[in-house]
Amino acid sequence: GPDYLDPQILEQASGQPVTQLDLWMAGAEYCRHQFYLAAQQSDLILVEGAMGVFDGEPSSADLAATFNIPIALVIDVKGMAQTAAAVALGLASFRDDVEFCGLIANNCGTQRHAQLINDALAGRMPLLANLARDPKVSLPERHLGLVQAHEVREELEHRFNLGKAWLGEQAICDLPKPVAFTSQDIAAPQKLLQGTTIGIARDAAFSFIYSANTRLLEAMGAKLSYFSPLNDRHLPDVD
Repeated sequence: GPDYLDPQILEQASGQPVTQLDLWMAGAEYCRHQFYLAAQQSDLILVEGAMGVFDGEPSSADLAATFNIPIALVIDVKGMAQTAAAVALGLASFRDDVEFCGLIANNCGTQRHAQLINDALAGRMPLLANLARDPKVSLPERHLGLVQAHEVREELEHRFNLGKAWLGEQAICDLPKPVAFTSQDIAAPQKLLQGTTIGIARDAAFSFIYSANTRLLEAMGAKLSYFSPLNDRHLPDVD
């Protein structure tokens, strides 16, 4: 879905570009094209769902169903054990057009806590990982507000490395079966902006920019000229 801040965090974590996928805003053809392009460059494509898996129209489950993407459930299991398994299995049986490849138990207190959940799953769904309650790894709520990734880059990197070491060799690394993404012919946009130079403000204060928008402007023939309202004394020569 539309979001400026999460992609910044995901780009730093992965070291790769992040693209928004939204069936309502962009359509299935656009999303199919983006998956196909990404598959030319990367062996692993990770999609972060928005809200709950079935929330919204279209939902994260709708996106998964459209492109046959297996879903890893992330559930906050604080304060429950066997109930977490019941919730996970209930979600997995809610629709028959989506595949759930396992459960990630977040805020899991101890190994005993994780074992109780795994026993309750009884082989009907894998427990991919259990993420402990650890403030050293968790992202403070302010990171989802107006604090951007580049403002806390070193702090984020430290937390990423702690989480990576802590996950170790848990089953989350056992990837599901490969998914095939087909090509999608999308007509190139008309060069309606050929010969036009567009100025875009970009610095620490002006950074909420969708890369999909700037790529489209360039595909339409525009030349983009970035400037900083914070640091530059004059506007660039633009149309």
